[in-house]
Amino acid sequence: MGSGACDVSVVIPYYNRDFYIDEAVQSVLAQTLQPLEIILVNDCSRESSRRSLDRYASVCRIIDLPVNVGLAASRNAGIAAARGQFVALLDDDDIWLPRKLQVQRTYLDEHPQCSGVHSAVWLMCPQQPDKLYQRFGFWWEPSIKPLTGPLTLAQALMNDSWVIPSTMMFRTDVLQALGGFDPAFRQCEDRDFIIRFCAAGYQIEAIHEPLARLRREGHSSLSRRHWRIFRTDLKMCWKHRELYVRAYGWLGLVWFVLDKLQEPTARLPVVWNGVRNLLWFVQSKCVIRPNYMEPVGDRRRPTSAQPTQTEATTLLGGQRL
Repeated sequence: MGSGACDVSVVIPYYNRDFYIDEAVQSVLAQTLQPLEIILVNDCSRESSRRSLDRYASVCRIIDLPVNVGLAASRNAGIAAARGQFVALLDDDDIWLPRKLQVQRTYLDEHPQCSGVHSAVWLMCPQQPDKLYQRFGFWWEPSIKPLTGPLTLAQALMNDSWVIPSTMMFRTDVLQALGGFDPAFRQCEDRDFIIRFCAAGYQIEAIHEPLARLRREGHSSLSRRHWRIFRTDLKMCWKHRELYVRAYGWLGLVWFVLDKLQEPTARLPVVWNGVRNLLWFVQSKCVIRPNYMEPVGDRRRPTSAQPTQTEATTLLGGQRL
């Protein structure tokens, strides 16, 4: 890639985040590799919040949606308008580190078999120091070999691997071929997309260096929110039930549901303990089926579901996200 040249379109969906949008946009403008364009997709924000975008009219393309369509459809609107050969996604409350675009764009040049790339992040938690977070390996633990190569479909179907949207960079033609994100999902749209991405045989690889800061805010209705996300997870795994059965049999569906059920039941000790016990039993029985053919190439097919991988979902301090 030539010096100073860039073919990356940045897509930022925006909805009433006037407190955070300045930091998000400024983190793009501060990139060591400047993007071809920054597309701000206003998802029918209230008028007072919409006015916060006017200051960026000279450096960003602003798309105003007439009705609120949600995060998935907002991203799709930005992807449809993108002129670059690559699309990088950033949520309106997150922040990129200065080398984010340069590191990822260079990686994709050096790995032409990859259709996408993502990275570790720093978690911005209220009144706490930032915490290093990733959900694809153990690079901080020398005794455990980190995951390398592309994410497999078998891994994407479970809860131990997660691609954070604000770290995603994809080849634009692949995003278009997949039809972007499914607007039927108001949550879990990122997991649904990555499952479809891997099921189609495309390769996405992880960069262990943290390249973004992910905002984690407290919620007054956190318990209710966890149950809402869990219901969406059920909808997502049912949509892809044939893939779960193909890879793991019906136990794969049960495993995923029990794993996701831990969070909303955390404040119900009796129920939570029961879920944990069932999960342990199912995990011990759940392995990848012998006749399973992994659609993502360039990686040896795993022979088991590797339940110890759950450790990768923890923070450095041992707290699970």
